[in-house]
Amino acid sequence: MSDTARQQRPLSFYAGILVILTLWMSLPGISSMQVIDRDEGRFAQATVQMVESGDYINIEFQERARNKKPAGIYWMQAIFVKALTDPGERKIWTHRIVSVLGALLAVLATFWGAMAVLGRRGAFVASAVLATSMGLVFEAHIAKTDAMLCGLSALCLACLLRLQKQPGPWTAFIFWVAIAAAIMIKGPITPAIIILTLISYVVWSKDRAWLSSLISIPGIIMALLMTVPWAIAIWVATDGAFFFDSLGGDMAGKMIEEQENHGGPPSYYLQRISAVFWPGILFLIPGFVFAKMATAKTSGDEGLRRSIRLLICWIVPFWILLELMPTKLLNYPLPLYPAMAMLCAGAFFALDDPNLFKKSRRISAGLYTIAGCLLVGFVVGIDSMFAETPSLLFWTFPIFIALVFLAAVFMWSGQGTKAAITALMTTAILTPLTYQYIFPRLHDIRLSDRLYTAISTNTTTPARIISPTHTEPSVVFRLGTKSLLGEQAEATIQAGLIAGDILILDQRARVPRHELLSLNGKIKDVGHCLREKDRVDGNNYSKYEDVDLIIYQVEDCS
Repeated sequence: MSDTARQQRPLSFYAGILVILTLWMSLPGISSMQVIDRDEGRFAQATVQMVESGDYINIEFQERARNKKPAGIYWMQAIFVKALTDPGERKIWTHRIVSVLGALLAVLATFWGAMAVLGRRGAFVASAVLATSMGLVFEAHIAKTDAMLCGLSALCLACLLRLQKQPGPWTAFIFWVAIAAAIMIKGPITPAIIILTLISYVVWSKDRAWLSSLISIPGIIMALLMTVPWAIAIWVATDGAFFFDSLGGDMAGKMIEEQENHGGPPSYYLQRISAVFWPGILFLIPGFVFAKMATAKTSGDEGLRRSIRLLICWIVPFWILLELMPTKLLNYPLPLYPAMAMLCAGAFFALDDPNLFKKSRRISAGLYTIAGCLLVGFVVGIDSMFAETPSLLFWTFPIFIALVFLAAVFMWSGQGTKAAITALMTTAILTPLTYQYIFPRLHDIRLSDRLYTAISTNTTTPARIISPTHTEPSVVFRLGTKSLLGEQAEATIQAGLIAGDILILDQRARVPRHELLSLNGKIKDVGHCLREKDRVDGNNYSKYEDVDLIIYQVEDCS
């Protein structure tokens, strides 16, 4: 089939394949994977409490205000929780659907925006690169803000690219709606990216005439309607504490000092991009070389030059800001992935010419190989460490390593299309296999699920669940909102245990007052003792430490 015929394929053809590919990468494992501590547990539990209480203004984790992110993601999760579960049910997959939809939005918005720059085939390649990137696939599997933020940021970027080419009122309207939705998901992150992008673009290109097309009175009014009512309501409900805590505490704090042991030096993200953007790293460095060529003054395509400059301005300023921030998490650059994927697609169709991108192509092949081997090794390693028995992947991983090397060899020798097909085949098999069959069977790290099963099976109806040392948020999500952890658990023990109480103690935590004899002395009911009901040992990967959890219940001593 000729290139012209391919370009004339209907949009539904490309969109349909992209939807299937994104779901193929994102859906496996969302119902069988354990709750990922810590943030996923906090987001999911806060949503559950919204549904349980009917209070959709305040955001709380147990009795503590969770003044970090706006309510948008909780509202989205609550829709699916209420529609797909019965009262009291805790099904984490209903929370994760929002992240899957965020990944779908990111991929389709990238396709829509890239069509204005690269045509349908180029837009399809860009979207496929994004759909298979490890960072987006991981975030699509967990109930947090980042996949949806990536989707809304991609939609804003797509609107900018289209308005730059051809102003239109509906595009400007969508732009403002997407900004408002992004604000309700994660505050000022997406507006900050847009402001940095437009300032750097104007300084670089002196091209500002088209910016007036961004103004949309209906869009601005809609954006205000989407954000201001909740902002007023949460201000009144918390007496302004939400904004002081989220902007002055959480966000500003991360920009000033390292928080929660999530730090790293400048170049932290650059050192890890090969893994989190894999397999797209195979095309990323040629993509930046393509961008350099396309933005050169000698480039003959002025429209392409303007668009590529906008993409560079979307990526570089915010990336530099992230590298300079003391607090670092691998999900922070995710809103930049759509622009990076478009640069990959820009270089893709020239990669079959062995005389082009020779050095960058080979560097990419090397980085792809190293990252691919590390990722396969990581999956095999955790399978052998935390699963009860080795999986099929343990015995077949040499095949995946061979496929990684094969894609790299194709890339090295200038066979870009074969490299892309091999890389896509590798990740399309390895990634769903990992999420559907490897992660759910990691027995030793499924502590909260195993605690829930043990308590449900081996105890009578508990009066209270008390866990003074094992305090992960997933415990609250799995065992119930009224579970008592940490200091609350300590205070409850000191006040006195009653019949039916369940006590979860980590025998590895050397806290003398938790010794069994001392605890028996805290029981209020005469003739009652702590009886061991079950034992759950494994690894708390959030703290990188082994645990040995013993489940006791207060029962009659006879």
